[in-house]
This record gives sequence, structure tokens and C-alpha cells, in this order.
Amino acid sequence: MSRFPGLSRAEFEAFLRAFTQPGTLVFRNNKWLGLNRNGKSYTVHVRYGGSRKYDASLVEVVAKDLGVSLQEFKDWYEKR
Repeated sequence: MSRFPGLSRAEFEAFLRAFTQPGTLVFRNNKWLGLNRNGKSYTVHVRYGGSRKYDASLVEVVAKDLGVSLQEFKDWYEKR
């Protein structure tokens, strides 16, 4: 079971913006593209017409790709 919560579409976008290098996040062809804090590229594929909620397992996998610890995420989540 994931320790990360599910996020709405707006929360998910804010999460990506918070942990992506400034100016690198773009949404193109149902994909979020960007560079994590270490300069590595990442892609998050989004189903067209999908739910407006991103489940906890996706949030956890994306956090891992972004190099975000659970504690960093919780700190951000409480302050948003």
C-alpha cells in the first residue's frame, strides 16, 4: 500500500512543478515532460479523457523518478 496520497489533476501538476527544474515542465500529446532536480529527463504518460484523480501508486512512482522522498513530499503537501 502506498504511503503517498492520490492527487487531483491540479495538485499533480503543482507537484510536478514543485520538484522539476524551473522552465522545463511541458504537457504535450498527453504526456508530462520535464527534467528532475538532477537534470535527468522524465515522462509521465496520461490517458486521454482519464480520471481527474491520479492514484497513490502513480504519485509514488513519479516521486521516485523525481528523486523526492516521502518526507519531502509530505512537507510540500502540507504547505501547498
